[in-house]
Amino acid sequence: MSDVLSVLIVGCGDIAGGFDTAHQGPEVLTHARAYGRQGNFTLTACVEPDEERRLAFMERWNVPHGFADLEACRASGMAFDVASLCAPTPFHEDALERLLQMPMRAVFCEKPLTADLAPARRLVAAYEAAGRPLAVNFLRRGDRALNDLRRDIADGKWGALQSAVGHYTKGILNCGSHMIDLVHFLAGPLTPEAVFRRRLDFTPDDPTLDALLSTAEGAPMYLVGSHSRHFFSFELDLTLEGGRVVIEDLGRTLRHRRVVTHPVFPSRRSLDRGDWTETGFAEAMVRIVDNLQAHLADATPLLSDGRNALAAQELCATLIDMAGGME
Repeated sequence: MSDVLSVLIVGCGDIAGGFDTAHQGPEVLTHARAYGRQGNFTLTACVEPDEERRLAFMERWNVPHGFADLEACRASGMAFDVASLCAPTPFHEDALERLLQMPMRAVFCEKPLTADLAPARRLVAAYEAAGRPLAVNFLRRGDRALNDLRRDIADGKWGALQSAVGHYTKGILNCGSHMIDLVHFLAGPLTPEAVFRRRLDFTPDDPTLDALLSTAEGAPMYLVGSHSRHFFSFELDLTLEGGRVVIEDLGRTLRHRRVVTHPVFPSRRSLDRGDWTETGFAEAMVRIVDNLQAHLADATPLLSDGRNALAAQELCATLIDMAGGME
């Protein structure tokens, strides 16, 4: 393996580089900036059917080669260490199949894996059979603060989980899968119990659902959707025996509230007003990319791979089926 790994970006939209083109803050929001910040990768080529967007991406991120589609890229004879799949979800199935046939060492895919569950299952199995690493961008698994929280919960520092409430918008698969994967990461597998409400604020095939799920220990986890026309929401409230931890501001802030003796009602135990700390969101994608480099170098386990992505997608598909024709 060369010291610097070559990268092919497939799809040149917001998550590929657009968010960091518009945003000049410290957070790393895109694949292109994460690769540049990590330092062991070089952006070698990109694929984008929109010529204006492709040329703008190449200029902004100093990418020397650009192609209108993956077939043109394949015909060029170029080989890559990593491909980042940043195209819209409906294009994932075809792109993942084509990338599996091209010379490269790993694929880093945006979530969800595919628009439908059956192709996702088939492709995860195909990548495993081919020995091709498939990383998936559930980037909160790369957040240092959330990894610390996971460890503290596992070590019993907060006591047992009593309940979880996740607020989200823009589709159970598109954004709800992030919430489900985060709870899987922090508290273990979830079982669907009921769906209460279905609203359309993303696409007809990806409704935003209100639902009840449960952990293996029986703690309830409520998914509460709202309409994105009002505002975008992604917050998770964990109630534990030792207090509450709330992940706020789209995952950028943690609020810790601990059990104390109430200053006015000393016979009662309650929660303090809490403290806010920044999560590691700003560098989470850099850590995901760094982990991918480590995986290729010495087989370090991937922080987020096809299996945890598939677990989240299977649960989303079950909830959509449970919603049925609900209005």
